[in-house]
Amino acid sequence: MSTRLVIVGAGGFGREVHTWVDSSPAYREQEDIGSIVFLNDYEPEVPVRAPIIATFDGYEPGQGDLVLCAIGDPAARRVVVERLAARGARFATFVHDRTIIGANVTVGPGSILCPGSIFSSDIRLGSHVHVNLNCVVGHDVTIGDFATISPACNLLGAATVENSAFLGTAVTILPGKQVGAGAVVGAGSLVLKNVATGSTVFGNPARPIGERR
Repeated sequence: MSTRLVIVGAGGFGREVHTWVDSSPAYREQEDIGSIVFLNDYEPEVPVRAPIIATFDGYEPGQGDLVLCAIGDPAARRVVVERLAARGARFATFVHDRTIIGANVTVGPGSILCPGSIFSSDIRLGSHVHVNLNCVVGHDVTIGDFATISPACNLLGAATVENSAFLGTAVTILPGKQVGAGAVVGAGSLVLKNVATGSTVFGNPARPIGERR
């Protein structure tokens, strides 16, 4: 029996994930994907190119289903994933055919690695991590569960991004620096110092501009 890939979230990133899976023949063959469907709680503003079969809470996992959660916000993603896991959902790990993976790189279940990103060596990614287009992740980097890394980010050697942190587009983290759990780093920022848990920073160099709960 072929696999049905269930993409959770039919917004912009969900539609992108659908495109990336379609453009990854090696991945589709590896996972024996026969069809792709969506879960969404409302009719999307932009039509999707696959059926929406249920709401998040209305979905009952099928025997041949693999699930990818494509909700961009880390906190919302965690809530939905935990609900689906409680109902027995099995989570896929998606690595696009044009992603470069080096030696000793581990990727947790539910994570999504988009095309053009490069992972050098000795890297650990947690569960349900999103790494968008054209990112560079250096040696000995750690990315925690539910973190979101937006396009064109650079995480240099031994940097750490903790659970549920969010990096905006084109963020650079210098070697050995840490972004705390639940923190937000604004687009284009340069992280020269550790970012505190739950804080929001922005700029070059990145400076605190607020806090999140």
